Amino acid sequence: MQGFIGLVSLCSLFISLSVVAEQVQSFAHGDWQVVCDNTHTCRAVGYHNQELQHKQGEYAPVSVILERAAGADAELTAKVKFGQIVMDGADNSQTEADPITLSINDSYPSLLSPELPAYQQMDLNFSGEHELTKSQLGQLLNALTMKGQASIKFINSAGKVWQLSATGSTAVLLKMDDFQGLVNTPFAIVKKGPRTTTIVQPKQAPVISIPKQLPATTEADRSLASHPDFITKMQAAINQSCDIAPAEDGKLALNVSRLSEHQLVVTATCWFAAYNYGDAVWLVDDNPKIEPKFITDSATNYSDGTIYEFMRGRGVGDCVSERRYIWNGSEFILADSYSTGACREIAAGGAWYLPTTVSTVVVGDDPAAGFDCLSEQAYSTEGMTKCGLRELASVDLKVAEVIKSINALELVASDSELTAAFSQAEASWLTYRNDVCKAEMLTYVEGSMAMPVLIGCKIELSKKRLRELQLTKESLIFRDF
Repeated sequence: MQGFIGLVSLCSLFISLSVVAEQVQSFAHGDWQVVCDNTHTCRAVGYHNQELQHKQGEYAPVSVILERAAGADAELTAKVKFGQIVMDGADNSQTEADPITLSINDSYPSLLSPELPAYQQMDLNFSGEHELTKSQLGQLLNALTMKGQASIKFINSAGKVWQLSATGSTAVLLKMDDFQGLVNTPFAIVKKGPRTTTIVQPKQAPVISIPKQLPATTEADRSLASHPDFITKMQAAINQSCDIAPAEDGKLALNVSRLSEHQLVVTATCWFAAYNYGDAVWLVDDNPKIEPKFITDSATNYSDGTIYEFMRGRGVGDCVSERRYIWNGSEFILADSYSTGACREIAAGGAWYLPTTVSTVVVGDDPAAGFDCLSEQAYSTEGMTKCGLRELASVDLKVAEVIKSINALELVASDSELTAAFSQAEASWLTYRNDVCKAEMLTYVEGSMAMPVLIGCKIELSKKRLRELQLTKESLIFRDF
């Protein structure tokens, strides 16, 4: 099996696999880690000290994330969340109404802001987060970078204490500055200075254009899974790439899907571990003389031109990683990769969304091809229009994906009336969005901003619709249990 490149977790049991080596900027020391993505945004995360809690007989997991985009003027933000997993009968949950105070070195008491709304990233739910104010962040940074031991505590009204560790924080924050070229500049966290020539600039996420529709898989395609010659070819490919024993009955279980006019995707079980598994994926040409092209040995799902690799760091499931490869019409491209931090019992799935690869996926041609939407190009009317259309296309695709996943739920798929109602609701919503945004555009009809206003309105409403649909999906899934 091929190793996942870069920092995924501080948990030594974390398993994650890759077919494409990528350079990931990451670093971990003590109870802290930093992960930077391909846009040069960095996220530093700190946790409680597990050994200290065990010695003191306490159970109070806590984690803080510091996030900053690249560039001289990028704002540093911070959030905190408290353990949500019940371990060994200890209820670690925190009620939203219970006020919590940040205490630094027992001399800076400051009340945390209310809990932020829950949200989704890559089908994972994140909740229980509190954003720190600028004053709280400033005091926290002073404590994290001071010489000697710092006391950083979060205390609720009942007297329960969550203690954040500062072990490793200075080294990790210095490395974060280094990744973004901020060491010895006025914008550094740890080591400030006058230099400004080394600052790393933000980078636009790559845009992946996908086909509007994949060709249908025919019965002839599916029948290849039982064709002797095809089985022989795929058995040789499996023997070369996988370590799993053949099926007891001697039959090879293959899944065949049409990908393009002349190419198929073939998947087969490749390996099993304690709480993870991996399917191998090949690109197979209709021409039998062309050997299957190996893609990955760690797929957990393939659907409509997308390969997913999802791995748990350990059995309790408090840390995971995922990769998503998307077919762009000629090859599979790594579109997303992320982990959720260390295995520290913060939340089911993990504490935070820590991407190493992000992208913008659109159907068909990129509306802003040739434009850098992080440059001055984006401030022209043409730039605002084209970059807005790119963002709208990306959000609309996400909405369509959530709707598709809702329709695939058994509760919906088995009820034709409910399916029809969801379809009608979406059609009505699109009419509403278009009418509302047209009316807003008409207030600017005599100026050059009319089109950017129209597109911006659609983006805002579509993002709101996406969150609504995600909540609907979560509710439907909950009712299925």
